Amino acid sequence: MNITGIGYRNFIAKAGWATTAAYIALFGASSAFSAEAVLTMHIEEQTSWVQNFNPFDLAGRRQSTMDFIYEPLVIFNAEDGGKPVWRLATSFKFSDDLKSITYELRPGLKWSDGQPLTSSDVKYTIDLMLKNAALDTVGVGETVASVEAPSPTEVRINLKDVNSDFPESLADLAVVPEHVWKDVSDPVAFKNEKPIGSGPLTELRRFTPQVYEQCRNPNYWDAASLHVDCIRLPQISGNDQMLAILPEGNMDWIGSFIPEIKKTFVALDPDHNGYWQPPAETVAFQMNFKSANQGNLEAYKDINFRHAFSLAMDRPSMVDIAGFGYPVVNLHASGLPPRFESWRNKAAEGDKDAFMGFDTEKANKVLDDAGFKKGADGFRTTPTGKPIAFPVIVPNGWTDWIDAVQIAVEGLRAIGINASVATPEYEQWRKQILDGSFEVVMNSRADGATPFRGYYQSLSTAYAGRITGAPSRYSNPKLDALFSQYLKATTDDDHKKIFNDIQLLVADDFPVVPVFNGPTWYQFSSKRFTGWVTDKDPVMNPEDHDNNRMRLMHLLRLKPVQ
Repeated sequence: MNITGIGYRNFIAKAGWATTAAYIALFGASSAFSAEAVLTMHIEEQTSWVQNFNPFDLAGRRQSTMDFIYEPLVIFNAEDGGKPVWRLATSFKFSDDLKSITYELRPGLKWSDGQPLTSSDVKYTIDLMLKNAALDTVGVGETVASVEAPSPTEVRINLKDVNSDFPESLADLAVVPEHVWKDVSDPVAFKNEKPIGSGPLTELRRFTPQVYEQCRNPNYWDAASLHVDCIRLPQISGNDQMLAILPEGNMDWIGSFIPEIKKTFVALDPDHNGYWQPPAETVAFQMNFKSANQGNLEAYKDINFRHAFSLAMDRPSMVDIAGFGYPVVNLHASGLPPRFESWRNKAAEGDKDAFMGFDTEKANKVLDDAGFKKGADGFRTTPTGKPIAFPVIVPNGWTDWIDAVQIAVEGLRAIGINASVATPEYEQWRKQILDGSFEVVMNSRADGATPFRGYYQSLSTAYAGRITGAPSRYSNPKLDALFSQYLKATTDDDHKKIFNDIQLLVADDFPVVPVFNGPTWYQFSSKRFTGWVTDKDPVMNPEDHDNNRMRLMHLLRLKPVQ
């Protein structure tokens, strides 16, 4: 039965309240009242929702916290040359010596509870991060000397040194209301179950372990641009469950791996179901350079081990078998994503890529020559005789990544490395990455408007272990020096010259093992909403995942079908 609009209202008038209750129980209250524009989204996979909207809790927060509850100051659109998209702020300006930056906020901003949102809130948030490193999700501790609020709409951030990339790093800042958070005794553990925010969808109308709904902020400054009344987020545990529910036709905005997508998704409703999945961030195997396991640590820190690890990777099978051909093999030791072709340094390729092919015989020789001896069980020990054994963690339900990791583990065991697969729940996977209790992880990193951000935030000492994109805890003073030079540079030519050197150093030291560039996970249905970004209108990254700030602008494009 499919009853909507006028037909639904006539049906209810005839059938009475009992039928209404039954309809609501089956389809949900939001579906029953068709005058309301409710967008059903998939942005993360969990076995049960936990009511946590603490923007500083990268491991535990719901993935609808950023952007929809806490709006950025400014977003940089990588698909438009890094052009700023102004949100809570209307401008920023560096001082003449580039040692401070002043943001101008929109006048009259309000929090969702009606209280004024001012520069004091921005200052309070940054000061909170400076005082508590566990809350510092954007690296202000490394860059910010102090913060001032000269007027209700001005925020002056004084930097420790010149940092031309600072505005982009601050795009991930979640400004929180001082009048709420000043009374929070433990901001790290705070679940923030009833958030007061600045974004378009702050009101939790419903929250259960199986589904929750975020609805309109009654005081949203850009309400005129918002045509979605609520987002509805059903609990989905993994790719298989998503595949099972697609025939119901209830999903609007999806960010999932869907195998044989033309058959399993598009063919279900060819007039409305669509997708666009261009190559995105580099996916790599990252080893924990702060591992408590001495044998594993000795192996990870030996470049010969990392080279052999790479030679054991059957990348084409990961792409074609595990990924159904959606990803793109990355065969460069620098790991540069295809979308940054104009930044590519050819000198960081060629002989630098000698360990990027699939060659079990060569991998065995590299390990033999480096002193990694095989025991009676067929598994190798380190040159000092310590055992090597580790699981590679991948979130439960991510069937494509699980299959890719299984292929990797088969390759590693074939060269005498005692590797295995572990599939923790997604939230636990993120927690292990952040607290360093993992050994090896297959992970992607968040790119920005330029390739610099992906390298800086995943391989710098400053970000090591602080964010989910920097699990390896890698630290290299030479690379840090290049990052510092880049941050101090002010011209595009200088940035490219320095980034050429960054690529060379990364290719030589090989801190992570690149395998492929995953696709942008983006599928949509135009049955209930229009305005979707497509390959014919590629104006922004269309993904709805937490690492994409432009998802806010995508939301504001959408309008219900009339």
